Amino acid sequence: MQGIVTTAPSGDPAEAAELASRFGLRFEARAGRPLHELPKPVLVLGARRADLYEGDRGFRASAGMAFLRVLRAGKGEIDPLVSAAALRPGERVLDATLGLGGDALVAAQATGAQVIGLEVDGLLAAFTAAGLRRAAAPACEAAKLIEVVRSDHREYLKAQAGGSFDVVLLDPMFRRAADAGPLFELLRAHAEHAPLDASTLREARRVARRGVLVKDAAPGHELRRLGLVPQLTRRSAAIAFGWAPKAPKG
Repeated sequence: MQGIVTTAPSGDPAEAAELASRFGLRFEARAGRPLHELPKPVLVLGARRADLYEGDRGFRASAGMAFLRVLRAGKGEIDPLVSAAALRPGERVLDATLGLGGDALVAAQATGAQVIGLEVDGLLAAFTAAGLRRAAAPACEAAKLIEVVRSDHREYLKAQAGGSFDVVLLDPMFRRAADAGPLFELLRAHAEHAPLDASTLREARRVARRGVLVKDAAPGHELRRLGLVPQLTRRSAAIAFGWAPKAPKG
C-alpha cells in the first residue's frame, strides 16, 4: 500500500506535499481527522517532530546513536567510521545505503561537505529526510548537508562517472535482529536484505576516488566473502569495517 504524508496541527502542509512528491508517496490534508482515521502507513509531520505510523506501531524520527557520535566528535573523539574511511574535510561522500541516516550524519559532520544518501524505499526515505530536517543542535548543521535521494544504489552507481565521489559507504542489511531497538526494526522491515554482491562493490570502487567502506556485523564474515579484511573497532565490538581501495585504471 502506498504511504501517505500528512501533518500534525503544528505541521506545514507545503512540506508534507513536497516530501510526498519527492519520494513517491501521497499527500493528504489532515482536515482535523484523528490519527486512528488516517490510512496507514502514514508519516505525520509536526513543526519539531516526525512520526511514522505503520500497522499498530509508531516510530519517531531521531538521530539516535548518531547524535551521540556527533557529540563525541565535537569533543575531539574520532568516530570509528571516520577513522576507517580516513574522511577528511571537504571530501564528497556517497552513502549508498542510507537507511536512517546515522552514518551519513557522521560523515557530513566530519567532512563539512555535501553527502548524498540513497534510499530506495520511499516511505523510509521521507521519514529519514524529515528527521534530518528536525535534528537538534549540534547535529543540525551536519544534517543540512545531507541530500536524500530515492534510488536503487545499484542503478545509481552505474549512472555515475568514475571518481564522482571521494568515498562510498555501503552498509547492507545483514545484521542480527537483536543488535538494535525499535527504529532498527523499522529499518529492517523496509530495507533490502540481499547480500552485497561483487559486481556492486566493483561499481562502487569505480565511482570512488579513494575507496569504499563496507560495514558488517563482527567478526566480518560478509567482508571476508567479498575479499575484504575486517577491521574491528574498540568502541563498537559488534561492528566490523572493510576497506576496498578505488578500482585500478584500465
